[in-house]
Amino acid sequence: MDYSKLPVFAEAEVVVCGGGTAGSFAAKAAADLGRDVLIVEQFGSLGGTATNGLVLPIMHTHIPSNPQCSYISNIVRDRLLELGSGSENGANFDPLVLKVVLEEICVEAGVKLLYHTFIAETIVEDGKVTALVVANKNGLGLVKGKIFIDATADGDVCVRSGAEYSKGNPETGKNQPISLRYIVSNVDFEAFGAFINQTLNETKKYNGATYTEDGKIYVACCNGDQWTFADIFNAAIAAGDLEPDDKAYWQGFTITGRPSCLAFNNPEFFDETDGTDPEHLTKTQVGGKRRILRQLQFYKKYLKGFENAYISDVAAMVGIRESRNIITEYVLSAEDLLCRKKFDDMFCQSNYPVDIHGKQLNFSNDGIKPIDDGKIWYEIPYRSLVVKGFDNLYITGRCLGAEFLAQSSLRVQHSVRASGEAAGIGAALALERGITPKEVDGAEVRAIMVKNGAEFA
Repeated sequence: MDYSKLPVFAEAEVVVCGGGTAGSFAAKAAADLGRDVLIVEQFGSLGGTATNGLVLPIMHTHIPSNPQCSYISNIVRDRLLELGSGSENGANFDPLVLKVVLEEICVEAGVKLLYHTFIAETIVEDGKVTALVVANKNGLGLVKGKIFIDATADGDVCVRSGAEYSKGNPETGKNQPISLRYIVSNVDFEAFGAFINQTLNETKKYNGATYTEDGKIYVACCNGDQWTFADIFNAAIAAGDLEPDDKAYWQGFTITGRPSCLAFNNPEFFDETDGTDPEHLTKTQVGGKRRILRQLQFYKKYLKGFENAYISDVAAMVGIRESRNIITEYVLSAEDLLCRKKFDDMFCQSNYPVDIHGKQLNFSNDGIKPIDDGKIWYEIPYRSLVVKGFDNLYITGRCLGAEFLAQSSLRVQHSVRASGEAAGIGAALALERGITPKEVDGAEVRAIMVKNGAEFA
């Protein structure tokens, strides 16, 4: 089919492909520098994994000052605080309200939104993406642009355009486990909190259960019997009320702005884990909902405070930790991360640990020693956002240029937000000066981030 003959649905200087965490930040950053920006998004809202995937809270950077490396993060935090739907440190948030806040800051900056539109293919000419082939209620059409930012989380635009990529654990070829998150409402926190404290006293297992004086709850249980709730899970499994996989990974958090609600980071799936395979995604949605209802019945039978609780939300998006990683001008390696490597063109700092689910790793015999510079973090370079072999294509989010092990650390939201912000600024500078993204000085990108309020260690 000659896609070039399709009607043009939309056109912009900067086309952001996907309006998730990275995409919304990229669009806002480019628009703040005066560029004409469009987001093409398959859902009817922004925020992606953070909102439609119900992924919260934002993980700590494991750097003492917890730098977010993003000025837009500060704006989002302040908006959520004003609405009573976010924590003072910006880590916790109401995912529904975050959808609205991200829309507000993008629209106010002049970003155009094209919702309910799926990216099916791309048109590439001489190393440049010239258009997206999209599908929506109007049929097939084109979205044209000068610079494209792939924020699809799986590198869809890059792959459709012919970019190189890696995928999965190099030892097994398999992707990390995937999850389907959900929210339980109408939990009696006082009763559940008392039950947590009672269980802590009885088991003497102080792992994975806290109830603070201000009413915040955190619970977790995984493989092994060192967890506070391990005996309860084991009893439920023995009675047939749960299955072993229900215990393999279970985590619950309070939600700022939603009294009596808990967000659960489970169930987790370990077998069919390819986030780019529609059959795997479908099976997770179907099997996940079945597990979620089973887990609710477990709460009601075995835990106190859930007598009148109910499922108030199930994530519209499957929680994907890792799929493709696009080959960029610089690919962050495991050694870079473990050695805490620094870069002149860095846009993000992090000391978040290697986090590969389903696998225990030990680096003691790897012969890799961190750089002894008194700075406990590694850095992500701007070049890891510039897709190799293309003159107008960025990659952002968890699929930016990184090896499997490095990706397991940088996939968290503060890094993803910073990647979008840096790509948006880079795109604006490239357009302003008539140069390619590869020619943009990453140090200047960071300087603009700092000028606008981004904080680094």
